[in-house]
Amino acid sequence: MNSLGKALSLLALLAAPAAAKLLEDTVAVVNGQPILLSEYQKEAATAIDFWGKTNPAALADPANVRKLRESTLEQLIDRELLIQEGAKLKLKVREREIDNAVDEIKARFKKDERGQPMSEADAEAAFQQQLKGEGLDWPRFRERLSRQIMARKVLDDAVKSKMVPPSEDEAKAYFAKIEAYIASKSTDVPKGMDEEDGMALREVAGQVKALSSERVRVQRVLIRVSPGASENEKNRAKKTAEAIKKRLDDGEDFAKVAKEESEDPESAARGGDLGYVLRGIAPPELEKAAFSLGVGDTSAPIFTDTGYNVIRVTEKRAAEKPDYEKFKDELANFLGGVSFQKKIEEFVKGLRDKATIERNLPATAAP
Repeated sequence: MNSLGKALSLLALLAAPAAAKLLEDTVAVVNGQPILLSEYQKEAATAIDFWGKTNPAALADPANVRKLRESTLEQLIDRELLIQEGAKLKLKVREREIDNAVDEIKARFKKDERGQPMSEADAEAAFQQQLKGEGLDWPRFRERLSRQIMARKVLDDAVKSKMVPPSEDEAKAYFAKIEAYIASKSTDVPKGMDEEDGMALREVAGQVKALSSERVRVQRVLIRVSPGASENEKNRAKKTAEAIKKRLDDGEDFAKVAKEESEDPESAARGGDLGYVLRGIAPPELEKAAFSLGVGDTSAPIFTDTGYNVIRVTEKRAAEKPDYEKFKDELANFLGGVSFQKKIEEFVKGLRDKATIERNLPATAAP
């Protein structure tokens, strides 16, 4: 796992049990404070569930599962070290801070999986169901949030407050590396850099290239067709798309029609706006239509793997040379973020070096 991934995982695992039951089996002891087997199993189950949805092939390899289990334990150890450091620094968590965190989390339940608004009663029921699924009652939930806030305060106090923004010269030098990498037309990790830094530069270079390439901005109404659909289903979807095309040709507002009819909830909420379409990124059929239409033109229904698409081009931009001035603010934020994540790792490593840590992860500790 790269430095950014490890740091993000660290921030995601800042919750902990309200109190450790010494009689319960433990998987580690950090400065005399046990990490419970039950807590480890919950975290490992969450990690395995995530990878099962995003990269199921990786879990077919026992070695990857073992590494995932081990990394989960190390993240839990890092979390405990941060909590203990917060106590040493005598940092406090106010009740209003916990209340704010509760409100923020509850806000995530106000829309369903399709992005549609839920009633307050349904949102509260979904929230309570989530707590139940994690085995949390209300006091333990607030305690988890309190500890999470505490750990973040440690990072703010000990790391973030001491950060120095990257200089103009540093940002320009990094942008020069981006330009050189784009010019090389390579897709490998840049030579002369370690893997983590090289992967980060490659990712940013890809974004700079995309935002400097020829591109068109489009709105879309999507009528979905299920995988393996029958000809009847395809025909019904096509007829619906053709009717939508006629409504648009007759002058109906595209954003209004997209919100009412599109079966892509994310773009429908934005009036059908897909953002910019780049060459080589979108499905070939959609890309061909998008780049051939004029601004303001609306396509006939276009069939892709997801269904029938009716698109309208709202803007076109020609390819241009990457310009530092255009990207300097985002680049400074990126470099600052990378530096912050590295400083987090250094700080936690310092805590580890001073700590007494005992590990006891049995082979049967899998969730």
